[in-house]
Amino acid sequence: MAQLDSPIVNSWYKLQDSETFRVTSYDSDEGCIEIQYVDGTFEGLDIDVWNKLGAEQIEPSEEWLEALEDDVNELDFYELGAAPGTEAFDVPDYFAEDSA
Repeated sequence: MAQLDSPIVNSWYKLQDSETFRVTSYDSDEGCIEIQYVDGTFEGLDIDVWNKLGAEQIEPSEEWLEALEDDVNELDFYELGAAPGTEAFDVPDYFAEDSA
């Protein structure tokens, strides 16, 4: 695929050194981009750095998708306010409590 100027959230990219990552967020107003590498680490970039990277959009492999899925499965439910095997964590209720 071709090199793009603006990052696309949830799209995968490859650098010239073969390092791969996906864009997890992009704030076009602030020019801030957050990326996640296949090993699960995150990095923040600004749009000027992004434009110099020469990242090429690619299709993710099943291995990468499985690695990230494993990370999601290992979330710390205690931090979220519910432990496995207890009453289900209710996201709308959680945010309603914060805004009250």
